[in-house]
Amino acid sequence: MNEQAQTILLDDSAIALFEMRADEVISSNLINEIIGFINAIENPNYVFSNEIIKSRYYYTIANCQSAAFTKTNTNWHSEELGKSVINYRKALNALQHIENTDKHIINLKSRIETNLGNYLCSQGRVLCCKNHWEMAISLDNNPVAIIRKAYNNLNLAGLLYDEGHSYYHYYEAYKSIKEGLKEFDTLDPELSSAYNKNGGLIKFKNWFETNFEESDFHLIESYKEKFESKEHFSYLKWCGDNTLFLNELNDEYKTELVFTDCITLPGHTTIMNQTLTMSEDLTYHGNFDEIKNDYIYARYLIFIAHNIPNDNNHFYNTTYQHTDDMSHAITNLKVQHYRSAFKTLYAIFDKIAYFLNSFYDYNDVDAKIYFHNFFGKFENGRLKPHSKLKESNNQFLHALFYILKDIRDSNHKDNSFDSESYWLDPDAEQFSKIRNAIEHKSLKIIDKFGYRLLKTETDFYEKALTEEKNNLTHLESEITVICKEIKTYKDNHHQENLKELIEQRDKLSRKITLSKIKINEKVKRAKHSLMICETDFESRLTLLMKLVRRSIIYLSLAIHWEQQKSKDNNTVLISREVPLKK
Repeated sequence: MNEQAQTILLDDSAIALFEMRADEVISSNLINEIIGFINAIENPNYVFSNEIIKSRYYYTIANCQSAAFTKTNTNWHSEELGKSVINYRKALNALQHIENTDKHIINLKSRIETNLGNYLCSQGRVLCCKNHWEMAISLDNNPVAIIRKAYNNLNLAGLLYDEGHSYYHYYEAYKSIKEGLKEFDTLDPELSSAYNKNGGLIKFKNWFETNFEESDFHLIESYKEKFESKEHFSYLKWCGDNTLFLNELNDEYKTELVFTDCITLPGHTTIMNQTLTMSEDLTYHGNFDEIKNDYIYARYLIFIAHNIPNDNNHFYNTTYQHTDDMSHAITNLKVQHYRSAFKTLYAIFDKIAYFLNSFYDYNDVDAKIYFHNFFGKFENGRLKPHSKLKESNNQFLHALFYILKDIRDSNHKDNSFDSESYWLDPDAEQFSKIRNAIEHKSLKIIDKFGYRLLKTETDFYEKALTEEKNNLTHLESEITVICKEIKTYKDNHHQENLKELIEQRDKLSRKITLSKIKINEKVKRAKHSLMICETDFESRLTLLMKLVRRSIIYLSLAIHWEQQKSKDNNTVLISREVPLKK
């Protein structure tokens, strides 16, 4: 038997040995031992005795890959960093349907969430990491997550152009430090060292207490927005509750204080250039507003669609007789809003790429620019960053690169389950498949009940397809035998049974042709439409919306980072305020 085809059962005893050896090689600080151990235990043919063992296995692999990344001080785009994030996602996915109050399982999930947040942060994704730390804190008050959340808020506060927002991130960092200090006596020496009196966290805590009172932040709860109507209130509350405002404070709060899409490009500095019209001078600010407006329009379409019943009809498409194609697909205004929102959101990625290409002069201004060819290119089936991007220290460009790896299969040649896009949301269809179906093929969104019916029906006809394929194999075997007999008869000049054999061959040939036509028709028509359950599509659409939101915020922060760097280069620049419409 081929060694690669052999399956190995992993049970509690085996995974315990893996975990013990992983701790040893990580503690050894020897990169060759770590890499050797990873290579030794990686096997695509493991059979796990249960999902908890599966989670522990991927968590162990991820920890070793994380150690390899840390100890080699490799580039920000290193494969080890990407692989560790993938395997933390695999570990988390294995536990997603396990509702167990066992403290060991809760602790395992907390550690996975914490480490996943840590390494998303290492990818420059200062917003994407927060919910993982918050989940870990909610599970068992994970002290590492508390410390990392505090540091992340301090880092983000220093990177914003809006000082007023920075104070709120300082406040959140302060609260995290206070929360962490409550458990100080229970921490091991490595963790308690984060709260050393001469360390950054305690120095910041003392500075904050000298300059602020907690009552200074009363607006978090007390601020009241003005609403034009109940619908206006419902819409804004829905945006806030689902963390959809273009406002990084919405990642911290869901109150009316954050009911605004305030992220923009900051007031800019530029060289004196008398060849530019006023509109050209504000090109990037105008373009950023257009990107924001596209996102907000798509967001509103989704809100409207959520509130349309599946059986609700609208006059927009009552001008023709609808075909009942037995797919149970929803064809009303709700689905059209969903389709339009998906296309609009997906297109924003390419608009961000075009914006950045112009801003950074990565490629020719007239070149066809898409999200993937601005940020990188595929080499040997793997996505590599653009040569100019490799040398960039702008962490928000790094974040955008990794979001690209989330929405497009970075291992697209073999569609491997090791792609980031698969492990971002393993139960939903890949973004690119949905987009391709909407733009070029056929997408059918089906409600839960209809999808179950269709699945049952599909399973029945898949059996029929299997039978047809078996029938074809049998016919081809028969015709092979008859063809050999015909050749034998011809060679021996026996003509008496030759005519009958030829007739049998021709009859079988017609049956084979018909069978192939049936199979081809089945395959062709089955692939013609992408069928997706309404809840899966909504899940994928919401995830896409959140990725676009974060991308827009990262874009703003990336440009601000570049503006600050330009000021440090002693280039002669002039400052300009951005005019606003009244």
